[in-house]
Amino acid sequence: MIAATEARLEATHTTRDTIGRGLFEVFPDNPDDADATGTSNLRASLERVLATRAPDTMAVQKYDIRGPDGEFQAKYWSPKNIPVLGLSGEVLYILHRVEEVTELVRASELGEELRGRTREMELEVLARSRELAASNSELRAANVKLGELDAAKTDFFNNVSHEFRTPLTLMLGPLEESLADAVEPLPPNQRLRIELAHANALRLLKLVNALLDFSRLEAKRMQPHFAPVDLGTFTAELTGMFQSAVTKAALRLTIDCPPLAEPVFADREMWEKIVPNLVSNAFKFTQEGEIAVRVRELPAAVLLEVADTGVGIPAGELPKVFERFHRVPGTTGRTHEGTGIGLSLVRELTELQGGRVSVESAVGRGTTFRVEIPKGSAHLPPRALSHEPMATTSGRTAAAHAAEAAHWAGTGSAQHPTAAPAAVGAAAETGAGPRAFVLVVDDNADLRTYLTGLLSPHYEVTAVGDGVEALAAIRARPPDLLVSDVMMPRLDGVGLVQALRADPATVSLPVILLSARAGEEAAVQGIDSGSDDYLVKPFSARELLARVRTHVELARLRRKWVTELERANRELDAFSYSVSHDLRAPLRAIDGFTSVLVTDHAAALNDEARGYLERVRRAVERMSGLIEALLELARISRATLTKGEVDLSALAGEVVADLRLAHPDREVIVDVAPGLRARGDRRLLTVVLVNLIGNAWKFTGRTPAARIEVARHADEAHAFVVRDNGAGFDMAHAARLFGPFQRFHQATEFAGTGVGLATVQRVVSRHGGRIWAESIPGCGAAFFFTLPP
Repeated sequence: MIAATEARLEATHTTRDTIGRGLFEVFPDNPDDADATGTSNLRASLERVLATRAPDTMAVQKYDIRGPDGEFQAKYWSPKNIPVLGLSGEVLYILHRVEEVTELVRASELGEELRGRTREMELEVLARSRELAASNSELRAANVKLGELDAAKTDFFNNVSHEFRTPLTLMLGPLEESLADAVEPLPPNQRLRIELAHANALRLLKLVNALLDFSRLEAKRMQPHFAPVDLGTFTAELTGMFQSAVTKAALRLTIDCPPLAEPVFADREMWEKIVPNLVSNAFKFTQEGEIAVRVRELPAAVLLEVADTGVGIPAGELPKVFERFHRVPGTTGRTHEGTGIGLSLVRELTELQGGRVSVESAVGRGTTFRVEIPKGSAHLPPRALSHEPMATTSGRTAAAHAAEAAHWAGTGSAQHPTAAPAAVGAAAETGAGPRAFVLVVDDNADLRTYLTGLLSPHYEVTAVGDGVEALAAIRARPPDLLVSDVMMPRLDGVGLVQALRADPATVSLPVILLSARAGEEAAVQGIDSGSDDYLVKPFSARELLARVRTHVELARLRRKWVTELERANRELDAFSYSVSHDLRAPLRAIDGFTSVLVTDHAAALNDEARGYLERVRRAVERMSGLIEALLELARISRATLTKGEVDLSALAGEVVADLRLAHPDREVIVDVAPGLRARGDRRLLTVVLVNLIGNAWKFTGRTPAARIEVARHADEAHAFVVRDNGAGFDMAHAARLFGPFQRFHQATEFAGTGVGLATVQRVVSRHGGRIWAESIPGCGAAFFFTLPP
């Protein structure tokens, strides 16, 4: 036993101090104790043991200990066995000491968990760092490519703008010489054409200059040249060029720009772009009221104010108005024309001169732009300064802005019978009948003038400025053909076509769209919008005349065919009505005599004869039903339409009540949505619901738990649906579903005349709506119809 104990002691290790501290707690050194002598001997033995042996430390053990609250808690204990030897080395005692190490174990477990999480986080951070490094590398490469593209774009704008200026110079020079030639003056018609070409060459020059300025600013190549300028006088001169356009638009122009006490160091060319841009912007968005331009001297600056009483700018859009290419959404102006860089150009040109620009606005009350230019020259680079006063004569830039504003002013209806000669590569229309009426719609006054002059020798022409005016003109007098621009204020060409196609009165009006957007995709979009043709600007006069002539002729043929078809339909309706009336008398006779035979002479007839008579009576009954249906169809076609507010929910309820009364044995669940209202003829809409709900009632006759629903169509405005879970039909036959006498089931399965859906289709069509159906055989059918207001 001693040997085993010693072997076990040899296998453990601990410190002497720790063991001694535990043992001397058990055997204290107390000389007053009665057993002091024995204790002293024992202590001596223990000291020898401690000098040569270590206690046997056991593994940490876990125990579930009941606490004061009765709940068990996990506790951890570290037990130790300490042998006590006698003087001769024999084991006298084995001391078993236990120490609680719960907190130490839990701290160790928590530390291990934290170390695991730390390792996971380190790995995650390392992975993310690698991803971030890769992303940064890709971003640097993308930034390099973006910089290259931006430089290439700027060079392209710069080069193209410069290339444009040469042919424009060669255009404007001869045009201006021709207009100013007093020796060989132009004839009136030729002068109109040359003035039109000159005005639009100026406008093109303005656009080219704007692109050139934009590219120079992008490349930071625009170098201002500062010289003393009387900004008051120069501003008044620049603003005065807009007087004609403002007067034409029935606005007031206030110019309050007195000469300044001292010249201001400014770039004359930049100022010639700042003032016209602000004035033309005010004119573009002011339909009534006043435009005021003021120049004021402040202690350290000169202030330019351009105020208007126009549509105003929403507060949320004010911080963006000086951004390049930004357009305030939903704002109504005189035109959609413009590059979108005018106000950004004003800001950048102002800042290049050491100034600043600001804006105040209120929706519906107007806008005020302010430009401040510092006085003196201390803030300007000496190399860009010149002390020689600069002339204040305005150039082509301001003239181009003013000419463009004058064209915007011509937004009313106009006819220009002398704007062009009678023949432009196409023969004028001949014939004894009245000339076709063509409506031209474009927000560009010059283009309206040109198109009107081009078409007026051949057609009667009226021109208006946008889609809203066009709809009013069409309601007043429907044209034979509409020629419309795409991009226009208030209502553009696509919206105009959609409005025309939604109205039964104009659904077939021929429309040719004109657009500056070229390419196959733009043409397809134009045709998809509902137009009949699409012509890309610039177009030749010959091509436009050819297309107009083609569509006018097609419209005439279409009207002729419609007239003949309406006449044939009236004759067919009259024939059907007459024949149906004539057939009713012999049918009543046949029905009456067969009834007499069955009731009065049945005993004289055998079973076979009685069967024949019964078949005759059923055939007469079917024939009578068919005649009544045909008469109803004819009456509907000839009846006068009287529209009013109709409660479809109440009508449907009445139809269902009649069906339940006629078929008391049927159990059908019918859900009629409340609040279904439409505008139409109440009597004819009753026919629609009688046929559609009756149809659903009939084709659910063999369906257990039959169900019918009358509701509003969730996906289309002014549309309704009658849905059932009955027999249904194959959608392959849907195209002929609404034709007369169409039946998709045997008469032995479901009785009927085959005229009901044709009647419904005619009623819906007369209301300007449409009807369609969806079905799966055996799973029911849904009939949809629209009733426009």
